[in-house]
Amino acid sequence: MRIALLVSGDLPWALRLARRWVAGGDAVTVVLLDGAASSARRGHAHAEAVKDGAAAGVVVLAHDDALRRRAIRGDGMLDGVKTVDLDEVAGLVLDGADKVMWL
Repeated sequence: MRIALLVSGDLPWALRLARRWVAGGDAVTVVLLDGAASSARRGHAHAEAVKDGAAAGVVVLAHDDALRRRAIRGDGMLDGVKTVDLDEVAGLVLDGADKVMWL
């Protein structure tokens, strides 16, 4: 199953859930929105959780406007996190996932 997790808060919990689903055979995409986008920054307190999720097979995306508001760009971002705009997030919600959760 294709699952999209839109995350505004409590990122470590959401990534643990995403890793469990991936281990069970699901394809999971986590979208970092609002304050959760800060976790895409190198050195952030939750950066290791993001890296662990990506290493386990979770696709991690970060909303470009949320990153811009936090001055996170380029080499300040974690490897493996892809920047997406709101149209791409909408496409994921409408066509790219069988189930969507906003946490």
